[in-house]
Amino acid sequence: MNLNNIKFEKMTSSSQYQVINNLWNDVVKVDGFYKPLDLNEHINKLESINGFSFEGTILAFDNDELIGMGIGILKSPGVGAINCILVKHEYRNNKVGEKILKQLENYFKEKGCTTVFAYGYLPSCYGWYIPRFDKHDHPCAPGIRVNSPEYLFLIKHRYEASGFQEAFHLNLSDYELPSDIKDILERNEKDGITIELYDPNKHYGIEEFYQELNIYDFEKVIRDNLSLEKPYPFLVISDKGKIVGWTGALWNEESGRGHFDGIANLASVRGRGLGKALFALLGYHSKLNGAKFMTFYTGSTNHAKYIYQGAGFKIVQTFAPESRAYSQSLGLTSQLLCAKELTFPHPITGQELTICSRMTV
Repeated sequence: MNLNNIKFEKMTSSSQYQVINNLWNDVVKVDGFYKPLDLNEHINKLESINGFSFEGTILAFDNDELIGMGIGILKSPGVGAINCILVKHEYRNNKVGEKILKQLENYFKEKGCTTVFAYGYLPSCYGWYIPRFDKHDHPCAPGIRVNSPEYLFLIKHRYEASGFQEAFHLNLSDYELPSDIKDILERNEKDGITIELYDPNKHYGIEEFYQELNIYDFEKVIRDNLSLEKPYPFLVISDKGKIVGWTGALWNEESGRGHFDGIANLASVRGRGLGKALFALLGYHSKLNGAKFMTFYTGSTNHAKYIYQGAGFKIVQTFAPESRAYSQSLGLTSQLLCAKELTFPHPITGQELTICSRMTV
């Protein structure tokens, strides 16, 4: 390896998508964390980025081999965003990533940017594998893996992590309802409150439920599911037939992941352990529906995480979706912040959770 042979240049042609895709797959194959992408899928992800351009894409070549890249986009007047930095393993710790970062910052400075965000590939999502579970995956990385090489790279360059997100996983292969969940169900049943699969001939008030909940995303997934010729089954909390709680539709993704839209209950039945029980039953019915596992993530300071852990979910990865640093050399405020285009409501509170950026260097 002769570092003097490495040349940094801007992307010039769509024909270079192939080497970009090869670089991605070479890197993630060694890491074993992010999922590989086929060429068309990768192109769609890149071209879906608002503000993506060849001019803002820096490619690093060792002779004819692409060994690193970075993508910078212009978000708004005075604001730039680093979409990614990616470097082959054998070229790391040789200032390749640092030079890509420098060139991206210079690009932003030339465009009159005073603030730089280290953004993500959003609204496209990059899937990742759950550590220590063969092919269990999650469709979106909600930030940078804490203590990963890319995380430490940003710390080195004066980025500060904040707004941590914790990813949860539940292996459904041997999942059974915990005994305390059964106790909660029995206590509530005495008051006429049950958790069961939705039956339009038995349950009423679904429209009133989502109107009182007043969370648009939940309303949308409920209405979309019920508009299907054959809606997917879903669980409800029933107070003598009236719907006062809900889970998203039960269906499985190709990987075996039980799809998760969210869960919610009304204030009238809170404090009875029903959120915890509803979450546990969602896992149990997902298993009965053929799912192999479930995953989701939430903020590390969200107290609802104890509900999830009580239902059997375990934290498998922590991410840092927000960071910031100050670059004295460029006079720029450099930040790693959440993307705003793609947010999901919290499954219990309805508070928006934003999936954010990541960088692999």
